[in-house]
Parts: sequence; C-alpha cells; structure tokens
Amino acid sequence: MSTIEQAPFHEPLYVKGTFNGWGDDTPMTYIGDGCYQAVVCFSADLHNFKISDQQGSEVLSFAADKYKAVACELEQFLPLIPAKGIGNDLTFMAPETGLYTISVNVSDESVEMVIEAGGENLDSEPNRELFSASFAVMAGQGQVAGKGNKVLDPEPLFNELAIRVEQSAPFVFGDNIDGYFDGVTHGYVAAGKYRHKQGWYLGATASFVDGVLNDKTSATEARIYPYGVTHAFSNDSGNNIEETFMLFSGQQSRQRSAAITVRADKPATLTIAPQLNLAMDSSSVTAFEGGVVYSLAQELRQPGTPSFIALCANQAFSFKETTFGETPDLKDKLHLSGHHVKPLLTSTELHTEMTVYLAFAESEDEAISQAKALVDNDGVSIHLQQVYDMLTHSYVWTSDREYNRALMWAKASGKVFVSTEFGKGIWAGLPWFKDCWGRDSFIAAPGITLVNGDFEDAKTIIDNFASMQLNNESSVNFGRIPNRVTSLTNIIYNTTDGTPWMVREIWDYLRYSGDRDYAAAIYPVVQTYIAGIEKHYLDEHGLMTHRDPDTWMDAKLEGKLPWSARGTRANDIQALWYTSLLVAVELAKLTGDEQGRGHYNQMAEQVRESFQRLFWDHKQQKLADRLYSDDQRDLQVRSNQLMTVTVPFDNGLLEKGIGAKVVKNAVSELLFPWGITSLSQYDPIFHPYHANRDEYHKDAAYHNGTIWGWNAGFTVSSLIAYGYADFAYQLTKNLSEQILYLGHRGAMSENLDAFLNVQGGLTTTGTYAQAWSVSEFTRNGYQDYIGFKPELLSGKIVLAPCLPSAWQQFDAELRFGESNALLVSYQQNEHGQQCFELQYQAHCPVQLELHLMSEDQAKYQLLINADELPAQINFDPVSTEVTVNGQRRDLEPFQPSFASVMGDLRFTKPDLSLVFPVLQGQHVLQQQVEHADLALATD
Repeated sequence: MSTIEQAPFHEPLYVKGTFNGWGDDTPMTYIGDGCYQAVVCFSADLHNFKISDQQGSEVLSFAADKYKAVACELEQFLPLIPAKGIGNDLTFMAPETGLYTISVNVSDESVEMVIEAGGENLDSEPNRELFSASFAVMAGQGQVAGKGNKVLDPEPLFNELAIRVEQSAPFVFGDNIDGYFDGVTHGYVAAGKYRHKQGWYLGATASFVDGVLNDKTSATEARIYPYGVTHAFSNDSGNNIEETFMLFSGQQSRQRSAAITVRADKPATLTIAPQLNLAMDSSSVTAFEGGVVYSLAQELRQPGTPSFIALCANQAFSFKETTFGETPDLKDKLHLSGHHVKPLLTSTELHTEMTVYLAFAESEDEAISQAKALVDNDGVSIHLQQVYDMLTHSYVWTSDREYNRALMWAKASGKVFVSTEFGKGIWAGLPWFKDCWGRDSFIAAPGITLVNGDFEDAKTIIDNFASMQLNNESSVNFGRIPNRVTSLTNIIYNTTDGTPWMVREIWDYLRYSGDRDYAAAIYPVVQTYIAGIEKHYLDEHGLMTHRDPDTWMDAKLEGKLPWSARGTRANDIQALWYTSLLVAVELAKLTGDEQGRGHYNQMAEQVRESFQRLFWDHKQQKLADRLYSDDQRDLQVRSNQLMTVTVPFDNGLLEKGIGAKVVKNAVSELLFPWGITSLSQYDPIFHPYHANRDEYHKDAAYHNGTIWGWNAGFTVSSLIAYGYADFAYQLTKNLSEQILYLGHRGAMSENLDAFLNVQGGLTTTGTYAQAWSVSEFTRNGYQDYIGFKPELLSGKIVLAPCLPSAWQQFDAELRFGESNALLVSYQQNEHGQQCFELQYQAHCPVQLELHLMSEDQAKYQLLINADELPAQINFDPVSTEVTVNGQRRDLEPFQPSFASVMGDLRFTKPDLSLVFPVLQGQHVLQQQVEHADLALATD
C-alpha cells in the first residue's frame, strides 16, 4: 500500500511577482523529496518575485536577503531565507522568452532555489473529448451618440485621445467591481491578464485572418484608447487588419465582461482565440443558444468569484477546442500552457468584422444571460457610449491639445480604481495597493468623482467608510474610519489623517451637490470624530497629537519604527484638523445646533492662533514640519507645508502674507520640473533615488526625497492661490508628458526618483498606477486652472479662473447640483483681453461669483445675478475694466498681489555637487532610526 509523502510546509507555496501581478495564480507543485516546482513563462525581461504562501506570512515568505534585491542566475542554486518585506525581491533577467522551471528544495538545514530553462508545454491528455459546435447569430447593432454643442463627438474625441506606440508599452483597465486588466502591447507572453482578487480569468488574446495569425510582436502600430487597445497589421495580400481588446466596466450592471474584435479591409474568415485560465481536467463546456459556457470544477469554485465563462460572437461562428498540433502558433508564438483549454471561435462566412464576447459570472444562468445580452444589445457600442459619457459628463477642452489629452486620460485612469470589492471605494494603486485606503480614497475623491459630476459615487464612498467608523469610546481609534480595508474582516485604523480627509470631502460633496438632507444625516459622524480627538489626541493648544508614523508619511522599518518620524504634531495634520472643525461649524449651522456651532468655532479659532504662533518661525521665516512634544520646532523642509495653504477651504489657517512665504520657500527648495520632492536635497537624510539601491532599503527613501505624484496637486493649488498660473503650468505640462508617454500609458505612477537617471530620464517607482496621482491632476484642471468651486449651500457658484497664458481658448461644462452645469466659453485676444461666455445648462436661481485676476496678480470679485445669464463678460487684466453684456461694472478687490513677496519663482535643480550621507555607507538612515530611541508603532 503506497503512502503520500508529507510536504515540508503545511501551506502551499506560490511564485508571486511582477509577471503575475503578485497574485497566487502560479502555485508550486510538491513533487516529493523536499522539492516544490512551478513552470513559468517568462518574457525576455527583468522579473521580480518571491516564493511565499497564499497569505504572504512571515515564516513562509522567502527571498535571498532581508533588505535588498538579489539576482538569480540560470542553473545556480540560491539559498533562501524567510524575508517578508518590500525591496528585497528575487530578480531574474530571462535571456529569452520561454518556459522556465523554478525549483525550491527544502531540507532540515536549508531552503534553496534554482531556475532552469525549459518546462513541459505539451498538450495534456484531457479527461474529456474536445468540444466543437456551430452557431447561428442575430446580433443587435447600436450607435454611439455625441453630446452636441461644443463637445467633440465620439469618433473624433477617441481619435484625439489615442496613444500610438510602435513598440511594447504597458496599459491598465478596470472592471469597477473587483478586477483589472494589466497588459502590454506588441506581445503575447506576459502581455496581460484580467485579474480578480488573487487569480485571473483571461490572458493573452489572438486573432487570425484566413488562418494566418495576426502577430502582435510585429504589429505596425498599437493604439491605446480609454476604451481598449487596438493592434494594426498588414498581411501579405494587402489586407489591413486590426484587433481590439476591451474590458467592460461593470459599475452599473455589476457584470464582468470583455470583448475582442478583429477587423479587415477585405472579407475573410476571421478567428479569435482567447487565453482562459481553465485547465482541461478541471472544467467542462456546454452549448447554449448562441454560444458556449465553460464551468469550473465544483471543488475549485470560491464564493464571490466567477466560476463560469460564456463565449459568443456577433457573427455566425464555429467553436472548436484545438490543440498545439492543430494550431502550432498557440505554442510557438503565444506560449500557452499545454493543460489549459484552447478555444477557437471562427466566422462561418467571410466578414470584415467579428466580435467575440466573454461573460464571467458566478452562475451558469447568469453567464449565459449576460453573454446573450452583449450580442443582442451590441455590447461594444454600449461600452463605447459609457466611456464617452464618462469622459464628457464634465468637460474641459482647451487650446493646448496635449494637455487636453492628458486631462481626459487622467479622468479615464481615475475610473480604473473605483471598485465595489469592499463596498464602493477607490483602490489606492495597482498592483499591490488594491485595497481601499481611507486617506487615499478621500484625497482621490474630488478628482475622480466630484469634478466629474459623479456625486452619487462620492456620497456612496463616504457612506461606506462612515459605516465602518469606530464607535468604541475607550479605543484609541474612537471616531476614526479605516486607514485600510483589505477584506471585510481585515479593517485597519492606524492613521490620524484618513478621517479628517473624509470630513473635508463631506463638505466638498455638499458644496457641489447642495444636498442639505445629507448634511443632517452625516453630521453625527463628524461629531463622533471630533469627540474622539477631544478624548484621546488634543493638546493644551487645541492641536491634534499623533504617533510618529501616523501621517501619510507612514513607512515603518520592519513594521515598527518610523522612517520619517513626524510626531507629535505635523503641519498637514493640523491643517486637516482645522478644516474638520470648520466643516463641523457649517454642519452645526445647517442643523440648527447652536451649542455645537459655538464649541467647534471656538476650537477652530484656537487651532488657527496656536498654529501660526507655534509653527511659524519669525526669525528664520520658515514653517515647521512638526512640533516635538516640548513644542520645539522641526524645521525640516518638506512638501507637506503646502497643505497648510491648500487644505482649508478658506485658506485661513495662516495669514495670506505668511502663506505666500511658505509657498515660495517650498517650491524654491523642493520643486524640480518633474515633481516636488518629499524632503529637501540639502537635508542630511535626503535620498536622491528610491528603489533598487544597494545602500538602503527603498522604504528609507520613500518619504525622504522620493517624489510623489499626488504632491504635485497641492503644489499647483498653492501656486494658483497666489496667481502663479504659468509657473504651475510648466509643472502640469511635465506631468502631462508622464501621463501620456511614461510607464503605463494614460496613468501615473506612485513615485519618481528625485534625481534623473544616468540617461537623463525619469525613473518611475512604487505602483505603476496610483489613484491620487491622476485624480490630483484632474482636480487641478477643474478646481484650480478653471477655478470651478460651487458653494451651493451658500447659494452661489464661484468661478475663479487662473489661466495659463498658453490657453488662448477653452470650452467647459462644469457639473453641480442634481443635473445642472455651468457652461463656459473663453477666449483671449492678441492684446490679452479676456472674454467669458457664461450660462447655466438648466434654470438655476444661484448667483455667480466670478473672480478675475489683473496683470499684477491682484484678484477681484464680480457678482452676476442668475437673471443676467447667459452673459458675456469682457475683462482687461491691464486696466481691470470689465463689462457684463456690454454694460460697465465695478470690481471688488479681495486679494492683493503677493508678487513682491514671492518674486519670480523658478524650479530648483538637482545639486550634483552634494555628497549624500545615505550613499556613503550601508543603511545609514536605518542605523540612525534604530538608535534614535523612537517609540515602537506596531499595529
């Protein structure tokens, strides 16, 4: 009687890395004698990975070094140690694209790994017959409608937004439920996977015309659109061919689906082959009227995860499960796995176009119903309409074409992060911050929801987090919303700023929507938050206290000691606290709570007085980054100080003159043309580069010099607050380049190295796509340059444009209320005179408050009554003369120019003459942190 050998570890092991989105779709098989193996298809590129169990536990997360990355060589054994962390990956440069076998050998004395070229890629012997069938189809045909007026129609808009590439470029799309497709153009191996939770449904897609593969590796061009990716080919017969992949949004339908379309100039037999993550031996396939549905084996199904995939097409087609022998391109070009299903869908007549739809569902009936609806209703047209409507619901189109493209792409990219995985929320970033973070969600909310007119989304996100507010008064987290939601049973509250960011966005939502009923409903949440601060975190000055790592600069050495200590009171935290109190004052007014109004107003006044007195160093004319417990100032120069100007809605935490000096100080020392550093390069712990350094762990650099994309948002806002539009726009233009041409196209990375690389280029680091990076870019366009700031609860709409001189013209639809918009057309003539045409889309009794800026950067106010609209306003920034509908009007000054204080602002440059202590030894900052007697901050 045979026995099964016990594996060394009770938990299965997985290979997790950049090649699979750090998911658990590459399990290792225990083959006996202490050996685990996995066969991986690597592209000829550099890959980062670890060996770990499914949960990434401390004892079963293996790397070769505790702190740094270690390169793996073919056929060389490498000792592994338990080393959970960031920045200490195993790396492998695959010499050529193909299969590689990773073996982990476990003994009592050691754990070793070796990578060898090759692996099994033969057709496995299926436990069922290969399936084939033919289907007649009656498909619906839809149209994509434009909005008219001055908004571009769908086809010209999409053509404007196409990002054209001639070689491999990455991209990402989201399904707005719990999944995303991360892919690259011009390839098949690691060319993309539709991921959900920790697995994947759909991988590479291939198409054939008259039996000939349209080889993406030699495609003449790929075009990345907000709705999908198209590859263009030209075959030997001169037939121009295109293949398009689209992942559909399920935000409205809660349905997961995708489409692959192949088009040709001349009628031909068209075939589409999708790669599905279904093994022959663990799936079955059956026909329904119009298509087929695959079913995952019962024992492999998981709650909340689709186990059924229905396939159908918009033309009559034959369905056939093929083999490598019959279709060798699937092995030789696509490098598909031998044991996976290999379906082909082929048109039964000659056509110039065929679309294959894939529907992913948790029940067979749901998958079939969804697939039929896609065919009947022309799912592609519905998808294109949804994308077009999303892009144009609110609308800004200027005379700067590249800026327009970047702004539209930032909007589209922002929508990738909206999900319903843990209730409505916003993922922080992809691939490894696919969680809903309180802080990130509410920093990102204005640019992803409010400025786009998605007020219901904003409200639902607030409600979702508010429902998780901690109400236990004895807890140190009393009144807080989660910092991070990784699952509905793993909710973490370890931050001091997530909740005040939500409170700020509560008021932002109310300003845009005018939803007075919601103000009364949400007021208790704000009161509970403030009560928690009063009980646990209020000092004698009325300021909010907190632990060292509990600001957004939250990286910790081994999860215990802060890399960037900012306790006990950081400047940005006080700006948020002050703003929260002002929001509470307004909510108290709206709900008739006079006692609360007085109390919160008194607290806010104390914060304002204490902040300026304690944080502003009159002698050095600098703002402290934080106060120590003894009220001494830490004058480290960090980007956070700009939030003291931009977070409060009234810009009233500091005197305007002091605020001007804060802005000048920060940008003069920190702002490079490509972004603002998180610490001054003249600071002894400045790290000029972020990741992949031998000298230090990347978390040491994370907030100590590394550039964060989202920090550009409040940098632009602070410059606009003082009239420096052209200087701000130089930064914005550089960010536009990053969005369109760097890294994942259309998105923005989490970080950049502070200094350029040896080739003089930018180095992206952190997540390849980060929500708050693109959302802040979008918010800047609407709230800062256009200056749209509705104040519906005060009965007015504020339009405060601060326009770069590059904009000779723009058209805008700016959303507010239930279904209204302010329509703006702007032109500037050759003499610098400005003309605004303004009207509400629907009748609205709300007064319009227009802010105009003179040539010397002084700001003026003009009130326009609703009955004066539509109106034409002509303004001369030199003489400050203004007319409304031809009638001369007086302007009311409300902010003087601070140009004499701030001067001619310029970007700083990397100072290459400096010697950086952190590059002169090993783990310099780490040693300082470990010997600094800092309090442990474990969670």
